Amino acid sequence: MQIDVDRSSREPIYRQLAAGLQQRIRSGALPPQTRLPTVRQLAEQLGVTRLTVHSAYAELQSGGWVEATVGRGTFVAAQIEGLIAPPEAQLGRELTPAGMVADILRMSQLPGMISMAKADPAHEFFPLRNWQRAMEQAMESGGPLMMGYTTAQGDLRLRSTLAEVIRERGVSAGPDEIIVTAGVTNGMALITDLLTRPGDTVLVEQPTYLGMLNILSSRGVRAVGLPVDGEGLVIEALEAALRRERPAYLYTIPTFQNPSGVSMRPERRAALLDLAERHGLTVVEDDIYGRLSYEGAAPPALKAADRSGRVIYMSSFSKSLMPGLRIGYIAAAPELIRKLVYLRQAQDLCSPPLTQRALALFIEQGWWHSHMKRMLPRYRERRDALVGAMERFFPAEVRWTRPQGGFSCWVTLPPGTAVTDLYMIAISRGVAFTPGAVFSATPNPEPHLRFCFSAEPPERLADAVASLGGLLRERGGGRSLAAPALSDYVPVV
Repeated sequence: MQIDVDRSSREPIYRQLAAGLQQRIRSGALPPQTRLPTVRQLAEQLGVTRLTVHSAYAELQSGGWVEATVGRGTFVAAQIEGLIAPPEAQLGRELTPAGMVADILRMSQLPGMISMAKADPAHEFFPLRNWQRAMEQAMESGGPLMMGYTTAQGDLRLRSTLAEVIRERGVSAGPDEIIVTAGVTNGMALITDLLTRPGDTVLVEQPTYLGMLNILSSRGVRAVGLPVDGEGLVIEALEAALRRERPAYLYTIPTFQNPSGVSMRPERRAALLDLAERHGLTVVEDDIYGRLSYEGAAPPALKAADRSGRVIYMSSFSKSLMPGLRIGYIAAAPELIRKLVYLRQAQDLCSPPLTQRALALFIEQGWWHSHMKRMLPRYRERRDALVGAMERFFPAEVRWTRPQGGFSCWVTLPPGTAVTDLYMIAISRGVAFTPGAVFSATPNPEPHLRFCFSAEPPERLADAVASLGGLLRERGGGRSLAAPALSDYVPVV
């Protein structure tokens, strides 16, 4: 079996190998129940280590592409119809927040796809060795207790460590004022379930994180969008909304906002807190990107200046470490934390104790801070590569933000650009982004895109932008951009 690997690429060889095998399964070259070479056979054939092949097989198995049986070997999965279905049967069917989340996850399965759709940390830089050490230490220190249940509020050692972590963002909270969640998404869902009922109103920035819009929609809660400009949430719009609405809360990402990448100016933060106190408004602050600053120190968290207790603070390690940990946290008044704990108990009881203790040890050993110190220059390089490529390849009418932190860049296209057509054609050419409409609570007449630069190396970002620039120039030239069938999809490699 011959699979090409590029040893000069920054993409790990095991991921290249997994993508190559996945592509052969898709094409039918490796039908269901085909036996794959043994780890040793394929390693010798390709001139790679056995660990490389083992890691590729493990990634394919986790995605449902192959099945492994001890003593028999590794086989192409018997039931893969859903995975090998033509992309047009799955992508772009529903350009809503819920549909786009599904698209982003499906596109990660397409071999060779350059994805600027997902705001993921770079997988190739995950600190797996130190994480394994932290897991081993957690097992040694906790023993069998690490494989049982823990409290719904979360491991006390982790909550004590988190109290130190958020102090670096200017937030003062003790372990009793913190609850561990299954990522920020779980935190947003818990807060929404506690503070709202169907038919209630929640104020959000426009644009805002599509996951929050998905949560609100699924609970029958009305989202009212407030405009964001280059200095963050427009306070005059918030004040006007508070005169006409009775919102359950305001959801904001004041630092390196997703999807725009902008940060709220200090004057606006002060004005927001003043409005919250005067109107009795609860503010939910999502600070998931607060650690990812590329131009000096990030602004302190909004919660740091909260003197009236109106701000509920939440964050997670999905962007600053690894999303698969599914560990986030909320800091708020003890009474509200107690209510969230009861709600968490009713939903899924608790987060895994082993992962929580390992994270506490990982942070205590200094490995998390060291990882962040290594990653920030790499993410800055990728941001600069994206912005530089847009300057070279995009038409002059296209505008974009230059984020000082976070993972997202907000792109504004010329009026009349058919973003849905562009989305489908780009996928057919092996490039993925997120259409801007899914980030809006109400329709926005301007055509936008969100580009995320964190998960792709600089050279692939440049390739993606060059391809999109060509598409935009074709449209600017007046030629039709009829979308090809996505079964003709050819990845840009």
